[in-house]
Amino acid sequence: MSRSSPAAAPFVFASLNATVHPRVDPRRYADELDTLYSSLFSTVDWFDTHDDAPWMGACVLEQPRHVVLFTGKGDTVQVLNKAFAVAPFDAERACRALFRAFPHVRRIHLEVVFPPSRLGLSKRVLYTTDHMVVDLPSSTEEYLASLSKRMRKHLRTYRNRLQHDFSDITTEVFPSAGDERVPALFDQLRRWKTKRFGSRGQMTYWQKDPRLVNRFLALLARRGEVRLTTLDGRIAAIVFDFPVGDEMCAQESATDPDLDHYGLALLSDYWEACDAISRRFRALNMLWGTEEHKARLGATPRTATALSVFADRRSRLYSLDEAREVAWRTMKRRAEHQYWRTRHAAGRRLRSAARFGAAARSET
Repeated sequence: MSRSSPAAAPFVFASLNATVHPRVDPRRYADELDTLYSSLFSTVDWFDTHDDAPWMGACVLEQPRHVVLFTGKGDTVQVLNKAFAVAPFDAERACRALFRAFPHVRRIHLEVVFPPSRLGLSKRVLYTTDHMVVDLPSSTEEYLASLSKRMRKHLRTYRNRLQHDFSDITTEVFPSAGDERVPALFDQLRRWKTKRFGSRGQMTYWQKDPRLVNRFLALLARRGEVRLTTLDGRIAAIVFDFPVGDEMCAQESATDPDLDHYGLALLSDYWEACDAISRRFRALNMLWGTEEHKARLGATPRTATALSVFADRRSRLYSLDEAREVAWRTMKRRAEHQYWRTRHAAGRRLRSAARFGAAARSET
């Protein structure tokens, strides 16, 4: 059944204060989802461009109000909301309502931002993702004061260096939807990232999965904004932001690798946080990766956990293949983390030795 097909009759579960709509037009909930969850990953635009959902249903809870969109295949329901604030009891209500509405369903894939142990249903952890989030204060002065003395010194040094070498430092913010400059700016951002990742022997996820290029362009065509920084007319930093509700999501950012001497990655992120504060956003989600860099700007990890939730313990036994995949993926991720921890530690030792050698030479 297509999304334009007539909606099926809803299932009403009064004891759960829940209504399950097997087929809905998700656009009817678009504005409400933005307001309820302030999460880019729980917007209809994200579902449409990234989730390949052939159809969508909705589980609507009352007292408190929640709107949980889902799709499904075979004996599995996939909850599309991700990185969204929902209490354990309400997540459990939604799962119980979906199991009652669809008796053939054995498991529900669900992402939560609370400790999984608080969900009172049979479950399996699939993986975790740490979103690096800055809780924004009420003023830029308060934000700057919250940073370390060393960080404030770095920001001053880089800003003074820029102002000494460039007469015109400009940051323009404009909507991405409908702007003909966006595809070229996205291509520039990808080239910078490819060069930077390649220098470390890594690949961007766009190189690993080219389908993500068109998905991200489709998302930009629907919503979002561009932060474009130029130095004397030269494009130096590009950020693709997505304001959703009271949170700013910094989805993609890159700076010209040839201008690393000016600390543009640090300055650009700092300016973004200050702009979000001036616009009264509650939080800046800097997403995952480069945790050390983001922590220096005040970001702390908010763990999102992907789960398989089961109708009963017997249903859990029908997914042992999933358990094997989880074990393999966990082992692989641990090996990768250990590799990069070792590599970064070696890099720090080499840089420290180089600084010591330079200092020794200057004394002779």
